[in-house]
Order: sequence, then C-alpha cells, then structure tokens
Amino acid sequence: MALSPTLAVDLAAWPGVVLHIDAAGKVSASNGQLEARLGAPVIGRPVLDLLDADSSAAKWRRIVGGATRPAWELIFGTGEALLETGAYSAIPASDGDGFWLVEHPTPRRLTALAGEVTTINTELAATQRRLVVEQGRLAHALRELERSNAALDEFAHAVSHDLKAPLRGIRQRVDALLDPAASEPDRRAADLTRTRELAERMRQMIDAALAYARAGRVSDRIEAIDIGALLRDVVDYLAPPAEVTVDLAPDLPTIETERVPFEQVFRNLLSNAITYRREAAARIAVTAADAGARWELVVADNGPGIPESQQPQVWRLFHTSRPGDGTGLGLALVKRIVESHGGEIELRSTAGSGAAFHVYWPKHPARATGGSLER
Repeated sequence: MALSPTLAVDLAAWPGVVLHIDAAGKVSASNGQLEARLGAPVIGRPVLDLLDADSSAAKWRRIVGGATRPAWELIFGTGEALLETGAYSAIPASDGDGFWLVEHPTPRRLTALAGEVTTINTELAATQRRLVVEQGRLAHALRELERSNAALDEFAHAVSHDLKAPLRGIRQRVDALLDPAASEPDRRAADLTRTRELAERMRQMIDAALAYARAGRVSDRIEAIDIGALLRDVVDYLAPPAEVTVDLAPDLPTIETERVPFEQVFRNLLSNAITYRREAAARIAVTAADAGARWELVVADNGPGIPESQQPQVWRLFHTSRPGDGTGLGLALVKRIVESHGGEIELRSTAGSGAAFHVYWPKHPARATGGSLER
C-alpha cells in the first residue's frame, strides 16, 4: 500500500498517528504510534473502536450518529474531524484500497509550545520582580552613598575649619614664649596655661570627630529594649536638678534595636534639654506615637527655643550656641546615629516657646551587611 502522491509521509518518523483503513473500516497498517498510546495491538480492529479507546468516544459517536454511509466516510470525508490529540486527515490510498488516516500533531506541539511560553513568561515575571527588588536596593544604597558623601564633606569641612582655631591659639602662645621680650614669669606662666587649655580643647575635638565618624556604624547586636526603662536609667544618670521635671509617657513601647546608639541619642537630647533650660522651672516630656514602619519618639521642653534662622546650624559638627559649652558634637552625633539606623530626626521650635525633637526610629532594625544597610 502507498500513500497518495500528494502527501509523502515517512511512517516511522511521523510524530503523530498514521493508520491505513481498509474498505471494511478496519486498520490494516500502522506506524506504531496508536499502539504505543493505547498499549494494545490495533491491526485488524475497527477504527471507530480504536478512536473510542483514544478518549474520544462521545465526539465520534455524535459525528457518526444516524449515518447511512460508512461512518469513516462521514468522519473523514472533509478532512476536518478533530480528536483531542490533534487534527486527522483522511487521504485516499493511491491504489484505491481504502484510505490513510493521518494525525497532524501541530495542535499538540502548539500546546506544548504555549506551555513553554507560559513557563518562560512566569520566569520572566519572577526575574522582573527580582530586578525591581534589586533596583530598590541599589537606589537605597545610592541614597546612603550620597548621604555618606555629604556627611563626609561636612566632616572634612568641620575638621579642617574648626580644628584650626585651637591650633592657631597654640601657635600664637608658642610664638609669644619664644619672644625674647616675653621674659616676665607671670606672662610666661599664663601663656603656658593657655597653651595647655588649647591643646586639651583640640584633643577633645579630635575625640569628638572620631566619635562622630564611628557613629555611622551599624552592628547586628539587636535586642528588645523597653524604652521607658531605658530612659528612666538615662534620667537617673543625668541627675537633673530639682527644678527640672522629666515626664516619661507611660505607653512608651518596646523596640528591637541596638542599645548603645539608641541610648546615646536620647541621652544627648535629654542632656541638651536640661542644659539649655530656662532659669525658671523646666519641664521635659518624652512621648511616643505609632508612625507606620517607625516609632515617632518626641523629646519636648519648655525652654527658650531655637530661632528658625539658627536651626540648620544646630546639626553641624562642633557647633555650640554658647562658647565653651562642650565640643558641639551632641546634635551632629544624634543626627548621624539616627540616619545611619534608617531613621530621621526633625527639630520643631520657635524662639521663646521651647523645642521638640521628633525622632523617627524604624520598628524593624537596620542590619550591617558588608558595610551597607539591609532591612
């Protein structure tokens, strides 16, 4: 038997079912695909029984129901009948003996291809989500880098500018001591005393600069901290005078973070509120509010306040509002610690009406990962 000259088919290589159906409607030849699918021989069996066994009984019975001609002529006469596994064509045998039933597996291949495309699309979507996450991390890292660079510029300016003042004073006193005319013992003693004071001031500023530089580090020493208990210890440590009242809200939360830098922030804020109080009775209040991903912790006082024009300067390294009042590290250190832990700090104040420092501290701690922050 031979196929129609219009369709050359290599039976062994054809990926779908190929059957020869004789005039009686039985299978007389097969390429083995249907046997493999059914797990049974097909030669000599009626084709409709085999197609029923191939999970298409209802479909085939509907097509051939009420036929007056042979069923396979109704089914395959147009070459449009479909099975679940693909489209079949009926091709007359070239010798006129029956016809060839050829399954076209294109739909099956398209289904498989569609599945592959779906899988690829799923993988692409997952990759896209990962890229979005990585882009977010890169954007965060870039912001951190920009912030660090700005802080480094400020640090370099402060060190180069503010450390020169005591250095100039030391040089002037040394020049005076080297002056042959400056032979009076009292004057020499005064110059030496002032030189020592300036050297000590310079040492303090260098220590402050080192503390500021180290304040940006974040470690993995995370613990649960009862803020109320911690602040009570801080107030006891600061030992404010009797005219100062410190009110701690009863609902201060417990937070997971690093104890030492967190304590540094509030020790500095409370110390400043005590130091720069009014002469009359001073009142300091610490409150907390839920701000979504952060806690809003507020240290407010009824002190003299800070004029709006001076507020940008309070965050500068070595800035002091009163000459001789420490190194001016406090608020610069506070800001650096808060920001390095993923938080923010705001000053809200007007002259004569007190000051309120709003600290927004993350509920989920920032962790060190090779020098960067990860939340």
